[in-house]
Amino acid sequence: MTKEHEAHVAMTSGTEGKLISMANAAAKSASEALAKLSQRRVTISVASVEIKPVQRVFPGILPETVVAGVYLPATGDIKGASLLVFTEDAAFLVCDMLLMKEEGTTRKLTEVDISALTEAGRILCGSFLTVLSNTMRIKIVEHVPSFSLDMFGAVVDVLIAEMVQIPTEALVIQMRFAFDHARVAGPILFILGIQDLETVLKAVDTIKRGA
Repeated sequence: MTKEHEAHVAMTSGTEGKLISMANAAAKSASEALAKLSQRRVTISVASVEIKPVQRVFPGILPETVVAGVYLPATGDIKGASLLVFTEDAAFLVCDMLLMKEEGTTRKLTEVDISALTEAGRILCGSFLTVLSNTMRIKIVEHVPSFSLDMFGAVVDVLIAEMVQIPTEALVIQMRFAFDHARVAGPILFILGIQDLETVLKAVDTIKRGA
């Protein structure tokens, strides 16, 4: 990684562990909500938590890869946005699982599919923001989520353009989803201004484990 692409915000191993614990708590809550929505057994787990430069937040997804993204803006004591990303094929599978269709049925997203993906993104991103808000004892206000099906680079560019502070780093939580026996992965990107991201990391670092 070249110097210009290195993340400028540092995260200690202790902070990383606490963020993983928080993300797992949010994932458990989201699993229960999505299980009710889909009438399937749903398990969501956290694979990793990292700080990545915004323009290359998830190396496994190329800028020209078509993705389904659910964007959830947030304001309050910190301002930013969360973005749940699935590759197009992964989004098709998630739709099949959420809408009780046979695996492999969805090959093009309908309005019903988009609505289901948007609700899943709202539940998952919102669960993490709620855990973050409650743990840090700060006010975070979620706004209306929006959906986009476009190249990954274009989705991220639009998100950045809507933010007041130009972000340079993102907190990337790689999630694994299991619907019955179907499995899919997708990252959640939490994109904040540099000062807000540093504030979050410092606050998390002071939290006692188990708090």
